[in-house]
Amino acid sequence: AGHTGFLSCCRFLPGDDSRVMTSSGDATCLLWDVERNVHVTEFSGHTGDVMSIRLSDPNTLLSVGLDMTARLWDVRSGKMVRVFVGHEADVNACEFFPDGNAFATGGDDRTARLWDLRADRELVRYAHPDQVAGVTSIAFSRSGRLLFTGLDDSNVAVWDVLR
Repeated sequence: AGHTGFLSCCRFLPGDDSRVMTSSGDATCLLWDVERNVHVTEFSGHTGDVMSIRLSDPNTLLSVGLDMTARLWDVRSGKMVRVFVGHEADVNACEFFPDGNAFATGGDDRTARLWDLRADRELVRYAHPDQVAGVTSIAFSRSGRLLFTGLDDSNVAVWDVLR
């Protein structure tokens, strides 16, 4: 026990089976020591439910939530590094680009967005005028060329990142 809201996502730190990160409807993420069964760091700053998390390496956490933001965290210090604003509704999903220098988010505003960490900004907004469903999940192909978005109407949209 540690969160006071529903558990929305959990991810082991890359290359480390002894530490796991969780996110919750209590607007926090917790880093857990699995062997000792205790949380060692709390990540707080979201103002709504945290819906998804990803780790690009053992030190970099990405979280998205119902506060319409994506947030980048330093796992070592527990401090928020950056806040990315642009979605116009809840953000449900996130995924790092394969090289770790960018990430994508998807939300209830029916868009997926590609963000560049080096430029510290949104690069591309993916949306189709006929799409009526929100984005609930997101994934890059192994090369990063294709971005797959799962929609809450049971469809999948695929975007060519190079176009």
